[in-house]
Amino acid sequence: MVEKIDIGNRCVECNEDTSFGSGRFVNRIPASVDTTCGDKEYEIEGYLCPECNQMDCDRCDNLIAVDEDISPYDIGLEDGDFDRVHFDCLTNEEKNRLEYNNG
Repeated sequence: MVEKIDIGNRCVECNEDTSFGSGRFVNRIPASVDTTCGDKEYEIEGYLCPECNQMDCDRCDNLIAVDEDISPYDIGLEDGDFDRVHFDCLTNEEKNRLEYNNG
């Protein structure tokens, strides 16, 4: 049986405060993580802060902020040489496709 632990306004990844006034309130999202300790299973519920919710860009060494990632699907491709990139990391042709698809 999984035991649920609610950590309130804390980030489930870094454990930083995400409450109003913390500087991490905007763009936080409700989140949970599963973990085990010995033979016990836990589901930790709280939030994911904007910093922990960033993802790696497939074309540069920088992180992509929440809702700023672009996928091949966004530019009208079923598959591409990347999963997620920044707008600035798109080629000119990919930027044109993105503009065309979002008309």
